[in-house]
Amino acid sequence: MLFQLGPLTISVMPFNADKSKRVSGADFAVKPVVGAQQPREFMGEADEKITLSGTIFPVRFGGLDELAILNAMRASGEPQILIRNDGANLGWFLVERVEEEANLAGSMSAVGSSLRYTIELVKSPNPASVDAIIATMIQLFS
Repeated sequence: MLFQLGPLTISVMPFNADKSKRVSGADFAVKPVVGAQQPREFMGEADEKITLSGTIFPVRFGGLDELAILNAMRASGEPQILIRNDGANLGWFLVERVEEEANLAGSMSAVGSSLRYTIELVKSPNPASVDAIIATMIQLFS
């Protein structure tokens, strides 16, 4: 396992990730001042975003079921727990965007011989509802 995003296991096969990117920052309010540098007032942490991307080979190894789970998580709008392979709990994240790009060269179907995906996650200030957590647990153990 490389990452566990709610019920979705991102591992080596069939659903892998070859890149991850984490962006965090701080928000500041600019205070206009005439003839001087603009002072800034700290407003708190900016949105923390994590991007995961990889390639799946649906015809050979599968991965379309995992992609369907990912899109269902996005459509639900529920925060998902994100755990890294070293056991670090990164917190609750919303699936903000899922991008897919199929390589149709040499393929006899619209699925493509390989499919490149990108998942954009944004940190949620709130955890998932109890009902969503129970549904995730049922999915993990069924």
